[in-house]
Amino acid sequence: MDVILRLLLREAAPGITLRDLAWRLYREGAYAPPRSEAQFKMLVGLQKRIAESAARGLSRIVPKMPYSPGNRKTGNIWSFDLPPILTCPYATFCGRPQRGGPICYDVNTARYSPQHLLREYINYIHLVRQGYQWLAGWTKFVVELRGAKIVRLHVGGDVFADWYWQYIKRLAAEHPRVAFYLYTRSFPIVAASPDRPKNLKVLMSLDAANHAALRIYGQHFDHITYLAAGPDADAQLPKLAEALQWAQQHGRRLIIFLQHTRRQQLRQKLKAYEEYICPQEAGKSVTCDRCRLCFT
Repeated sequence: MDVILRLLLREAAPGITLRDLAWRLYREGAYAPPRSEAQFKMLVGLQKRIAESAARGLSRIVPKMPYSPGNRKTGNIWSFDLPPILTCPYATFCGRPQRGGPICYDVNTARYSPQHLLREYINYIHLVRQGYQWLAGWTKFVVELRGAKIVRLHVGGDVFADWYWQYIKRLAAEHPRVAFYLYTRSFPIVAASPDRPKNLKVLMSLDAANHAALRIYGQHFDHITYLAAGPDADAQLPKLAEALQWAQQHGRRLIIFLQHTRRQQLRQKLKAYEEYICPQEAGKSVTCDRCRLCFT
């Protein structure tokens, strides 16, 4: 059974799974896009009543909105997330069980934070059932009423269908002063319809398993990223060299990310590529909103 499905089927309270709670909140309209802060406050009250009617204390894990504000790592960047693996049709080894846990940090977050996974699954239900207007309504709320200037799509999840890719492009076009960006392994979906607004940056997410796709699809992406992972860093050096050469020849930026549980080891092994490692993962004190490598 898929790890995310198992997590959704765990009980948030006796007799109530996370999946049950998400569908109950959906059916009772707890995440209708608000047009004002007053409407938003009413929604939060509704969410709490629905959760508490299911089980006392359950409202503690209910997210207030589909978007997440920034944190100490990202700074002032909002994110819209979907369930990992479930919405990652071209995932490689990132979500598979590994010694020490999955490489995908969002899967690890979902394992320990019911609220995080609940938000992602609520987003998925509404996106599929209510479509573009729901997504557009919430985006308008965080942009116009909460002042969002930078939006990252998919800390969890990926571009899982062409119709959703069209939604993303339309969303960016409707907010030309907002910087949107995402990392993706869904290369064929993007490549089939690559035209997009200039304020939407799409980064090709490579690793040791899919690096050969660079020469097939690379021209359709703004920047190239490479996830260095696993115990054998030396085996990845030729692949990194190839990715860097391609990026330089085609005027793209290469950004290297490191498997979090092996970060120190990988930093030592990849000394020759230190200038290309994400500054934060290289140990520098800078937030994503100030770094700007990924969305400029």
